[in-house]
Amino acid sequence: MPLSHLLFVASAFLLALGSVLAKYLLSLDSSPTSAIDPLPFLTLQLIGGVVFLVTVRLAKGWRMEPFAHLVRPAFAGIILGAGSVGTIMALALVSASEASVVFATQPVLMLGLAWVLLGERFSPAVSILCFAAVGGVIVIVVGGSTEASPFRFAGLAFALMSTVCAAIYTVWMRGLSGKLDFLSALIVVQATACILSAAIWGGAAWAGLAPTRIGTPFLVGSALGTGAIYYGAAFYVYLIGLQKTEASKAGIYLSLVPVFAIGLAWVILAERLGVLQWIGAVIVVVAVARTSAISSTDKNTTGST
Repeated sequence: MPLSHLLFVASAFLLALGSVLAKYLLSLDSSPTSAIDPLPFLTLQLIGGVVFLVTVRLAKGWRMEPFAHLVRPAFAGIILGAGSVGTIMALALVSASEASVVFATQPVLMLGLAWVLLGERFSPAVSILCFAAVGGVIVIVVGGSTEASPFRFAGLAFALMSTVCAAIYTVWMRGLSGKLDFLSALIVVQATACILSAAIWGGAAWAGLAPTRIGTPFLVGSALGTGAIYYGAAFYVYLIGLQKTEASKAGIYLSLVPVFAIGLAWVILAERLGVLQWIGAVIVVVAVARTSAISSTDKNTTGST
């Protein structure tokens, strides 16, 4: 396997690990005064990611970019911030396994956006696989335990919101190729997302819409650490791999995220999926992997022609 592909595997593992650890920390049995709530947890995660990326940028040598070039990644940061809110709320309300499978449908949503916004057309096989991926998610939802949290559907809705934002973010960021150093762009993106998250946290606290406890020093440090893994290392490793191969091939490896997440959640969180949910998870992973593989082949063929 080429080094760039190994980097995508590593990125998928880090994304899954960050998600499962975040779920673990949010679900710790703590007293009301020592628990940490999702919105402050997310802001601390994004701070951890920004610190990691800035450290890497300083180690590689700082670069000053024209202010006009920073507008596009700043807008992408708003999209990422909204998606990150969806991610953390989904992890707070549903199992990490279920949330990760919904997140894995991002490549399918990207194809849908290309069809709606850009008028692109796809082969019948890709269309069937897209419907299969959506059907797999429906099977997971229907196959959930009757004893699941009453907020389960809200959590899955947040997961879907996160996935849609991630698809829009990815399409938007593609336009930056060759115009701006990607590491610098990523710092701007995540700094903007962090500001948005902090604003939502402050607004929720002011309006009394959601609990905003920050928790113990251990939880604060843990949030910063998981952010360095999820928003820092995983994004950066993916970025390195993306510079060495086509984005269409990189999308194939997103299907590994739920595979790693389900395994890690089984070990760390003792989560178990029902029979129907396993069937749905397999359908989603296979459909997404095949969709990405066919799309990659089609693009390579078009390019050669």
